[in-house]
Amino acid sequence: MTNNTGKLPLNKIHALDTCSLIEERCAHIYRHFEKMFSNKPVMAALWHKIANDEDNHAAQFKLAAHHLGHNEKDVGFIDKKLIAVLDKLDSIHRAVETNQLSLSEVFEIALVIELDLAERHIESILTYGDYGLSDLFIKMEKYDQGHLELLQKAVDSLTISH
Repeated sequence: MTNNTGKLPLNKIHALDTCSLIEERCAHIYRHFEKMFSNKPVMAALWHKIANDEDNHAAQFKLAAHHLGHNEKDVGFIDKKLIAVLDKLDSIHRAVETNQLSLSEVFEIALVIELDLAERHIESILTYGDYGLSDLFIKMEKYDQGHLELLQKAVDSLTISH
């Protein structure tokens, strides 16, 4: 993670902090799924693994924000797309905590979350390229794809066993 152009503007630091919050929110949702399906060890292990990955992603964003520091440019800018993603995840989080969902509904929610994350990570590759952070977002997008594959395999195995 090299920084080719000096310190990150404060708005980019705030965006990385928001990315970290998004990843943390995903981890909370996946941990809730883990608890919901604790009586199914394979499903609980899947949600546990993905939640841990999301925690790791959150830590990487925090580390990037801390490592690159900031200067005082662009203070007033807020990334509305990131805030919208965070709001959507908050809404999903509230819904999954207050409703009893089926396994298929949970997988549907997880697939939507992972597709949204992949899209944001791809957009961020260009946004943060000048700051040497493209590799971080490329790595995150690869994890998103891995999560999508894991989820699809789990869905396929459920379909076959029923």
